[in-house]
Amino acid sequence: MIKSAWIAAALCMVFIATGCGRVDNASQAANGVAQATRQAGNAVANTVQRAGQAADRVGQAMGDQAAVTFRQANDIASDLVRSGYAQRAIAFVMGDVAYLAIQAPSAAGSEQRNKTQIADHVKSAFPAIRQVYVSEDPDVYARFEQFQRMMQQGHPVQGVWQSFKTSVVRMFPS
Repeated sequence: MIKSAWIAAALCMVFIATGCGRVDNASQAANGVAQATRQAGNAVANTVQRAGQAADRVGQAMGDQAAVTFRQANDIASDLVRSGYAQRAIAFVMGDVAYLAIQAPSAAGSEQRNKTQIADHVKSAFPAIRQVYVSEDPDVYARFEQFQRMMQQGHPVQGVWQSFKTSVVRMFPS
């Protein structure tokens, strides 16, 4: 009987010494897995961001200066909405040219303005803008929303610019 007690006591000491049966080790392992998963997710996000930045630098190095100055112009879009020229607006600027996709304000309670008036307003409110293209086409607005999402998701400006440039030729024929 004493021999059985010694064996039981020895087994208990072995379990305690090795950590078997302790919940702390299991939660530490789970915490380690969760931390490794977060670190891997952060590493992927950082890699994607660096790749986009690298693509932008490649575009700059290859001499596509248009991609360098291409940007979404929230200031112009919000000014058009505030001034009553549009119910909703999305604007992109490349150099001194603004491309606008608007949803016209509802006819009730607002004055309808033509594209020339909208272009003149943008040029006067933003002196750096010399040429303005305006579209009230819902399909153009939807396409501009896609470009806006791409920019917000961190897609390389060079890639967005190439898609935008191709679409603009179809949307705003000159």
